[in-house]
Amino acid sequence: MSQNTLASKLASPLGRGSLSSGLAIALKIAHVLLSVAFAFAVVSAVFGVPVSILVASHWIPTRVLAGHNLLGTWTIAVPYLIYAVVATRAALLIVRRLQRVFASFVANEPFAPDNTAHLRAIWVTLIVIEVARITAWILVHGLTAAFAPAATTTFPHALDNPIDLVRLFVIFVVLILAEVFRQGTQLREETELTV
Repeated sequence: MSQNTLASKLASPLGRGSLSSGLAIALKIAHVLLSVAFAFAVVSAVFGVPVSILVASHWIPTRVLAGHNLLGTWTIAVPYLIYAVVATRAALLIVRRLQRVFASFVANEPFAPDNTAHLRAIWVTLIVIEVARITAWILVHGLTAAFAPAATTTFPHALDNPIDLVRLFVIFVVLILAEVFRQGTQLREETELTV
C-alpha cells in the first residue's frame, strides 16, 4: 500500500498530496532548523568574537577557552563567526523563498509570476553566501599568516577551499531555472491573452 502511495506521489509532482507537498513539509522543518542554527550563530558571534579578542589581548586567560581551538585564535574566530551569521541568515532567506515556490507547486501553479523573482533572489543569495565564504577564507588565512603564524590552528571545514565548484554549479543551475521559469511565465501569460 505504501509503495502505491509513493508511486502516486512521484507520478503527480504538483498539487495537494503530491511530491511537492511532501517537499513543502520538508522545507518547513528546514526553516525551523535553520532558525535555530541562525540563532546559535548570532549568539556564538556575539559572545565568541569579543571573548576571542579578549583572549588574544590577554585580558582573559587562555585556559578559559581550553578545548575551543576555533575561539582560541581570533584570526580564525572573527571571520568564521561572521561568515556563519551571514550564511545561516542567507540560508534562511533561501528556504523562505523555496517555501513560496513550493506553495505555488502545491497549488498546481508552477509558473506563478512570483516564482521567477523567488528563484532570482535565491541565486543572488547563493552568490552572497559564496562571496562571504571566499572573503572569510581570505581573512582567516591572511590574518593567521600575519598575526598568528606560530599558532597551531585548525581551519574550519567550511573554509577549506577558496573556490567550491559544487557551489558554483548550484548557483548556475538556479540561475538557469530562474530563466526557464521567467520564459515559462511569459509563455503562460501570452497564452492566457490569446484565449
